[in-house]
Amino acid sequence: MTGPAHRQELIRQLLAAGPVRSQHALQLALAERGVDVNQATISRDLAALGVMRGNRGGGPAYLLPDDVAEAPAAAAAARLRRLLTDLPLEIDAAPPFLVLRTTPGAANAIASSLDLARHADVVGTVAGDDTIFVACRGRAGLIRVRDYLTALRAESAPSSTPLPARNP
Repeated sequence: MTGPAHRQELIRQLLAAGPVRSQHALQLALAERGVDVNQATISRDLAALGVMRGNRGGGPAYLLPDDVAEAPAAAAAARLRRLLTDLPLEIDAAPPFLVLRTTPGAANAIASSLDLARHADVVGTVAGDDTIFVACRGRAGLIRVRDYLTALRAESAPSSTPLPARNP
């Protein structure tokens, strides 16, 4: 077993075993187990697993969602900003929903971060593999959430990687 599911399970095990403080450290630990991956793949895997940055073992480290009882809204907003840095995002409106498209496997991490950020105009999210429906509080709320996401992307200088074309 050497696919993404196996690699992500190894990442879960490594993060559960003790503090992992950087993607480089994670990359080295995976290599020791025969899994050679680049930093971009690790970044996508961390996003797909819903991993957050926090404190563990006396310093900053990656945390699995189960390790975080209740993420403060500010930490979730910072995580959302980091995700939007690493992942492409298309935003479209279908009132009362925003429809967000990203790369396959990343929608859940973005939706979870948006939920935890507790934006006043977000009622909730539903995530698939690459698509997120964001239920907003009315048309004005939809505009505020769209502006919020756009501002986060602008602050974080998001990836310019284009999304794959949608099949008809």
